[in-house]
Amino acid sequence: MSKKKKYILIGIGVIILIGLLSTIGGNDKSEEQQEQKELILKAAQTEIKGDLKGCYEVVDKDYKVKFAQKSYENDVITVELKRTNKELPYDRDNVVIFPEADESSAENCAGFGIEILNIDGDIIDKINAKATPYSWDEMTAALHILPDETTTIGFHFDNLSEAASFRVTSIIQKNEDKKTNEKPTATKETKSIIDDLDDDIDEDLKEAEEALKMAEDAFELAGEMLDVMKNF
Repeated sequence: MSKKKKYILIGIGVIILIGLLSTIGGNDKSEEQQEQKELILKAAQTEIKGDLKGCYEVVDKDYKVKFAQKSYENDVITVELKRTNKELPYDRDNVVIFPEADESSAENCAGFGIEILNIDGDIIDKINAKATPYSWDEMTAALHILPDETTTIGFHFDNLSEAASFRVTSIIQKNEDKKTNEKPTATKETKSIIDDLDDDIDEDLKEAEEALKMAEDAFELAGEMLDVMKNF
């Protein structure tokens, strides 16, 4: 083999080796990025905050954040709640989530929210318990579970990369916007106007009857006078 061909083969080998090393390095970097995209959160407290405190608790376990893979997706944390034996402050058959309030005749509205905390325990993001949930079915199901039953609720955020822990919040209120199927009833003012109209009508009818009676009497008198005149 000539020296020229030998050098060419050595050069090709070096190029292939560099390519392999680059590929391996690239895989290491990809794995490192993937490792950074794995985040486990714990509940700062299992007892939830707000109006349903004591009625529900957060299941104490590790919660893995599901990071967005596409630009239009959100980071997600799915929390598991458990009902305790404490009596609920509402009727399970008479409660809805807040976005359904004005379309329901239910007496109460309730919901769950979440506070995201950083490593120092400060709130860096949150979802209000009255806000429209990502899944209406999940939120509704959570309000109706029985003691010792569990359910999950997913909460979606723009960015959870700085999150270290979380707290679940809750709220319940009277449904002031409830839909009613009752027929509308007349107000006092309306009834007063109707009563006045009835009185006016009755008075007009009475006057008409009196006028008709006077006309009949006049007609009868005219008839008698006509008879007298005929006799002359």
